[in-house]
Amino acid sequence: MEQQETTGIGWFIAGLGLGALLGVLFAPKAGRELREGLISTAKESKEYVAARGKQARDQINSVVDRGRDQVSDYTERGKEAAERGRERWSEILDRVSSKPGETERTRASRDNRDDEEAYGGGTAENQL
Repeated sequence: MEQQETTGIGWFIAGLGLGALLGVLFAPKAGRELREGLISTAKESKEYVAARGKQARDQINSVVDRGRDQVSDYTERGKEAAERGRERWSEILDRVSSKPGETERTRASRDNRDDEEAYGGGTAENQL
């Protein structure tokens, strides 16, 4: 069975706590002074932690806002690129589908004729 290894940091923290406890027990101050000192130190620590927490929250909100703006910008740029691609593709299809020397009018006429043939003339009566 493998033995669990202990790290030096755990022993350091345990020693720190034991030292603080012994320091409080053997402090040269009177009980009231000691309690007031502990209370004021606790209040200062609480205020410090609250201030650092507010700073961290503000910093995180700033980073989130910048990220949101950047994602929005990239999304907009992507939409613009997709639209340009669609336009280019449409231009390419128009060039490929038109025959040399064919005008816009003759191409429209040819497209209408192709549509009618694909549709079959409209009704079942026309097909008889």
